[in-house]
Amino acid sequence: MYALASTRVSILRGTSTDDYGDETDETDEPTVVASGVLACIREVASRVQDRTTGTPRQIRRVEAQLPSPTDVRVGDRLRDDRHHLTYLVENVTVPGGPGHTADLEVELKRVT
Repeated sequence: MYALASTRVSILRGTSTDDYGDETDETDEPTVVASGVLACIREVASRVQDRTTGTPRQIRRVEAQLPSPTDVRVGDRLRDDRHHLTYLVENVTVPGGPGHTADLEVELKRVT
């Protein structure tokens, strides 16, 4: 891992179907795919300007970096074992680079 790790996370996977046939997360017993994975989780802010009003806005998002061989998929949940927070994985990117395998870049959404 190239980024400076700030925590360790567990990767949770699994869904079930509710009474209406909709897919829901298994909140009782999700499958722990991996635990103790080093991660760098941070909140990133970017400044944009509204096109119609010209008003500046601050947009915040949460992202993480994980070691490249980590098995993480869109729809998984990351549980921050240090801060007891859970995030939904919205996107996973494997940046390419010559000569080395870069860390996974993961876009997150806080769910707890």
